[in-house]
Amino acid sequence: METDLKVIQTEIKIQKAFIKLVNLNGFDKLSVKDLVTEAQINRGTFYLHYLDKYDLIEKYENEVLLQIEDIFEKYPKASSTDIKNNKYNNAFFQLFKYLYSQRELAVVLMKSPDSVIIRKAKLLILRIVHGGTMFKDKVPTDFANEILSQGIIDFILYWLSQTHVKSPKDAYNIFLNSRALSPELLTQD
Repeated sequence: METDLKVIQTEIKIQKAFIKLVNLNGFDKLSVKDLVTEAQINRGTFYLHYLDKYDLIEKYENEVLLQIEDIFEKYPKASSTDIKNNKYNNAFFQLFKYLYSQRELAVVLMKSPDSVIIRKAKLLILRIVHGGTMFKDKVPTDFANEILSQGIIDFILYWLSQTHVKSPKDAYNIFLNSRALSPELLTQD
């Protein structure tokens, strides 16, 4: 039991150090030496958990992506009835709640050019909102999918990067309202 607690405490220290150092200098300038110094652990302890900094970022990405995938499997896609009735028992609201709870890690991963989380998250998003477009003659499906998935990613990153981050419920409601409006309507005064 004490060993489990020590492992958890070490993981927390490493994650906090990772977030701080990547925010300060970027992932490419991150070194294991700086990471262990910031986390106040010895180098050997780091290597008990990870092979190198690339293994570390990959494990963080996989952890976040597995949680997102789990949410998308457990919860239904939001229906128009859910939206009208402000029901929150759906995949996207649960996604917002999860990402809010992991916002520092999510933002640092999403902003890091060395991370593949955005590409993989877009694929997960498209799995839940997949479908063709009835306007294929005007917007090919691959373009529609990119516009949709990148728009969701951009919204989430913008939301989580704010100085004063709105609650998941508030952000989700803004997200829902934005989905029903065209770009022209979004930009009108």
